[in-house]
Amino acid sequence: MMQTILSFFGDYLIEFMTFMVFGALGLRLVIFKNSRNDEAYFSQFTRELNAMVDYDKEKGVDTSDPESYLTNILGRVNSRLPDRILGSNDSKRRLQSQTLKDYVGSKHGLIASIQSESSVFNSKVPPNWSQLTERIMNEDQGWTKVFGVIDIGIITRVLDMLPSMFIIFGVFGTFIGISLALPEIAKIDFSNLQTSGETLTQFVVNVTFAMKTSVAGIAFSIVLTVLNTIFPSEEMRERTFDKVETSLQILWYHIQKDQTKESRPEILMGQIVSKLQELIDINKKDITTKPSPKKEAA
Repeated sequence: MMQTILSFFGDYLIEFMTFMVFGALGLRLVIFKNSRNDEAYFSQFTRELNAMVDYDKEKGVDTSDPESYLTNILGRVNSRLPDRILGSNDSKRRLQSQTLKDYVGSKHGLIASIQSESSVFNSKVPPNWSQLTERIMNEDQGWTKVFGVIDIGIITRVLDMLPSMFIIFGVFGTFIGISLALPEIAKIDFSNLQTSGETLTQFVVNVTFAMKTSVAGIAFSIVLTVLNTIFPSEEMRERTFDKVETSLQILWYHIQKDQTKESRPEILMGQIVSKLQELIDINKKDITTKPSPKKEAA
């Protein structure tokens, strides 16, 4: 088994690494385009949501019923968002053939995910914003998967790991070449080098292979490292995540503006100090009105 593996990599290791690097380049391009499209879509979503909140603030729209207001504002935002369903350009045909998977990955799925968190917006206690945003965005298959099938997180981790893997493959190929070259030395007849020409040639070929694999591994590692730096899809996704998180905070504080005014830390601290002062005044009053021991004795 081991001999078969060594023989395979001894013959095709460089070709195997070349195939991997081209596959990695393709995946990097796909993820970068997917992340860029997500950034454009969610940026429009956050702009529309923030614009609606500003408009409602200006018009003094009532938010005393958080659930009804959330449904209303999300409905208005939904009407302004582009359709995320992939497929035919015929929108009627597309909507008629829309599956549950398509729905979850569409703009309706995003709005439905936020709507499902209505209890959070109805609560006066601020939620964990990162967890809330993660729950909402993870429901969107366009955000979590490429082509709705391959998990983006797994692909990104693999692509980030590949530069180091190519270095390892290069070293692995070097040891394979050396292991194939060393037995050839034993076949060399140093007393008659003319008859050992073929053996020496094979020895040089194996040593050359060992060097080539190291060079190829380093070169491929440099290429992927540079591309990972030029096309940082992970940073783009973090920016998109932060935008959505900020918009959700703006929406929550707008809905809870009346309640949060009474719940701000400085107001709460003032209320606590006021209560403590009242208790101190009561204790002082009790002390002054309490008869002294001498009067009681008299």
